[in-house]
Parts: sequence; structure tokens; C-alpha cells
Amino acid sequence: MKILGLVGSMRKEGNTNRIVQAIFDGAKQVDGSVETETLQLSELKIGPCRACYDVCANEPYLCVHKDDLQVALEKMKEADAIVLGSALYFNVPSRLLALIERLSCVAHLGQYKGHNEHPLADKPCCLVAVSYCTPPNAIFATLQQFTLEMRMRPVLLKSQPFYGVAGTDKMEKDEFLKPLESAKEMGRLLVQSCG
Repeated sequence: MKILGLVGSMRKEGNTNRIVQAIFDGAKQVDGSVETETLQLSELKIGPCRACYDVCANEPYLCVHKDDLQVALEKMKEADAIVLGSALYFNVPSRLLALIERLSCVAHLGQYKGHNEHPLADKPCCLVAVSYCTPPNAIFATLQQFTLEMRMRPVLLKSQPFYGVAGTDKMEKDEFLKPLESAKEMGRLLVQSCG
């Protein structure tokens, strides 16, 4: 089993990445053979959608602009499960927003043009939202909408905030959300959802 972590934060070693790694640890507790890979979106060049709808999605899930979107999509297709993490900036960071925008656009236009193929359909995924002090609802709303548009299957926690793992700047001291503990539980649930 292979789990791909997409870290949308521009801080490669920040709290979003720490939670993604804790999810990987929880997954490996269930199955020691789990392979993990982290894709730092801050290192990729993914531009915004250019609204070239006349040429977009003439082939299923193919954007005509060549950049690192294709790299990210291929890794997402190869993975058995996906962890999608974001910090709160104004909303989600621009690289993650570009990935969401481009893949959602290709999905919708592809369906409009008669392509019913969805390479991420039914793929288990879990969400990570990190915020300094603001509730993570805006991040979860954006990430959840994206996963549903991609027909992925979000894994839910059995405790707050249910949608995924939420963290603040004081992760070790957060006795309410318990982000690192919740992340390990999410990793275990993610492996079970693939079985």
C-alpha cells in the first residue's frame, strides 16, 4: 500500500508537514509495509487555470499546459490513498489552490465532453488543516469540496473536528484537538479504509 501526502503549506517543515508525517506513522503502526511519499507543493511549479476551455480536457484528465500539475496528478493516481494538507493563509496557499483549480476544471470539462473516467474515484483520502488561531473550517470546506469533485472518499475521524485532523501553532499543548494523536488515529483509519 502506498500513501501520498500532499503538503500545501509553503513551510516545508511546518506543522502541516508534521501532521502528515504523524498520519504516516499511524498507518505504519497498522501495516509496517506501507510506503509513504510526501509531495511538497511549494517545490512545484503549478500555474493557475488559464480558462482555455476550447482546448481543455479533450483527453480525459489532460490539461494542455505543461507544468508540474502532471507530476502531482500522476503521483495521486499511483497512490492507494492520499493525505491532503493545508495551512490557512487567506484561504489555502496559492500552489494548492492552483492544483485544486486545474484538476477541478479538467474534471468538470472532461465530464462535459463525455469523459466519465475519474482516476481518483473512490480513492480514500484524509484532510489536514492547520491554522494559527482561526478555526480550520474554511480549509476543510475547500479541501472537502475538492475531494468530492474528484470523487475521492474522505475518511472521517470519530472526534472533533470529524472532517480531518486540525492543528494550531501549539500542537503539543492542544488538549482539545490533540492533533498529533488524532493524526496517528487518522493514519490507522486510512489503512483500514483501503482494506
